[in-house]
Amino acid sequence: MEIPNGISKGESLVKGGKLIRVRVEFQGNRIKEIKITGDFFLHPEDKIEDIENGLKNVPIDGVRKKLDEMLRDTEYLGFTLDTLVQAVEEAWKRRKRI
Repeated sequence: MEIPNGISKGESLVKGGKLIRVRVEFQGNRIKEIKITGDFFLHPEDKIEDIENGLKNVPIDGVRKKLDEMLRDTEYLGFTLDTLVQAVEEAWKRRKRI
């Protein structure tokens, strides 16, 4: 789907042991806003907000690298880097113009 430079929203649900749901608003090919929820654990617990804020303005093709950097000093259970990247990429594929 080609959505040039507009604002679009996508949502994805990934089951990889646990459930991950992402709701993403894109501006062109960059993440404008993202909310990550699901059945997983992070330590420190407030790291999820850091991840959501850190992904703002990241282009879709830079998500893996950025998440890899942000998860380095974080303990997490119930997802992998791959499943979280997959959730964001699925939201990108399913996005609709708003």
